[in-house]
This record gives sequence, C-alpha cells and structure tokens, in this order.
Amino acid sequence: MGKALIVGGNGFIGSHLVNTLIKYQWDTIVIDKFPRKFVKIPENVHFIQMDFCDSIAEIEAIFDKVNPDIVFHLAWKTFPATSLENPSKDIEINIVPSLNLIKVCTKANVKLIFISSGGAVYGNTTEPIIHETSATNPISPYGIEKLTIEKYLYMYHSIYGLDYLIIRPSTPFGPWQDYLGEQGAVTVFMYRIAKNIPITLWGDGNAIRDYFYISDLVDAMVKCINYQTRDDIRIFNVGGGTGISLIHLLGLIEETVGKEAIIEQFPMRKFDPMKIVLDTSRINNELRWRPTISLLEGINRTWDWMSSII
Repeated sequence: MGKALIVGGNGFIGSHLVNTLIKYQWDTIVIDKFPRKFVKIPENVHFIQMDFCDSIAEIEAIFDKVNPDIVFHLAWKTFPATSLENPSKDIEINIVPSLNLIKVCTKANVKLIFISSGGAVYGNTTEPIIHETSATNPISPYGIEKLTIEKYLYMYHSIYGLDYLIIRPSTPFGPWQDYLGEQGAVTVFMYRIAKNIPITLWGDGNAIRDYFYISDLVDAMVKCINYQTRDDIRIFNVGGGTGISLIHLLGLIEETVGKEAIIEQFPMRKFDPMKIVLDTSRINNELRWRPTISLLEGINRTWDWMSSII
C-alpha cells in the first residue's frame, strides 16, 4: 500500500476511514485542527495538528514532506444551518482552503477524493430517487459551497489534468458521531432520549432521509482509491438506498433505547430538503459496492457504543 493523507481525519467519518486504512496497511497522515473526541488515534498514524485555513505554502510543505499517493478531503467547518449565519465567512473558511488543496494536489499529481454532500447539493426535488445526473439546486450556502468545490475539481481536471473523485453520501451514522453536535439525528436523538432531554423536531416529522451505517460509507471510500476514473464517471452517490421519515426513525430509536422522547416541535426549516433518497446503482455497477448493514442493525450497534460511554 501507499501513503494516504486525510484532511479532516479526526472527525466522525475521518476517524473511521483512518482506522480502516491502517488495517489495510496504508501509511496514514492526518491533518486536523482538533484531536479526536471519542477514541484514540492509532499510534502509527502521523497526526499534524493545524488549521486547514492556514496558507497554501504550509499545505505544500506537508506534501513535500509526506509525499502522499492519495488525498481525502473531509474538512468542512460548517453545516447547512450554521452556513446561513455568515455565507461570506463560509467562503473564506471552506472554499478558499479547499481550492488551495486542489491546487497542491494538481501540482503534485495526486488523486483527490472529495466528500461532498448527497443531500445539500441536490436541494428539493420531486424525483423519488436521486441520480448523480439529477439537477443540483442547493438551498443552503453549505450545499452551494460543496457544489462549488465539485465544479472547481472538474475545471482543474479539464485544464490541468487533476485526477479526482467525488463521493456524495446521504446520511451516515454510527459510533463516534458527536451526539452533542449540530447534526446527526440518530446519535443526537439517542443521547437526548437516554438523558431525558427534549428533542427538537423541525416540521411534522415526515421529512425523509436515506440513513446508512458508517462502515458502509468507509468501504465505499476505500474502494474508490484504486478505481480507474473515467471522465464520464467521477461522482458516486453513496447511501442506504431506502428512505425513512424522521418520525419513523425516532420510533425505532425509542424502541432501542427503551424510552419515549420528549419532543419540542418547530416549523420546518426552509433550507432542509423534504426528501433525499439516493440512487446508488452507479457505484454498485462500477465498484460492486452496496450497503451491508441494515438500518436497525446500525442503530443497535450505535446504541451499544453510546450506552457504554454515557
């Protein structure tokens, strides 16, 4: 195996990816502003603690030192809700550093795998299941910015030959997800139900999402490393393939935890798409990937982890 650089490697998705790459004997380098929250970083991982917003010269210096064979870009400082607070600042802290990373990968001739969004870039849609070729009409600065980086990747490939892949995940969940964070319905609901803290429900609970377990996402990401990219296939939807309403999800979590939720209901937020279910036939056809962990099994596994730490 070679050297993998994971930008944002101490977050929820990044931590699982790093641990999996170590199992496959990849030399793994992590760039992150923060240490891990819930589990120790493996001893044989090279952790570089730095703000991704630092200068392009510092990113170039890291590339010169570690000489990566593959780069995963997972670093993002906002969510759909928080991106509305200051869109101009969002451009500064997300788009500009991402563009710097693209430039460095292009110069170093290193393949870049970007973790985009399988919900925010599409926005509201009337399609029962969303394909990679479906219209992209984001309704939050977060979605606009993710799509902007996708377009920059395409441009740098077209003009300068950058090799890249884009993964659009739906709604992953699992252990190590921040149950005190801004998003992550499964873990946030679990924690609040267990602790008798009210749950905030936006809308009537009928919003539909495509939830899937974190190990399935990581499996897709690892399969993408050696995928021989083609110009007509550089974007993969990754998800569970089946939608479930928020209120139905809440019911499953209540059964798992063994308590009823205390619900505080508010009007639906305008930046939340009503339905996101991704078509994953492309990645199945190209990489023979499909989810292996059912929603209920994933919820049970997540509760096993959470109940051991709270």
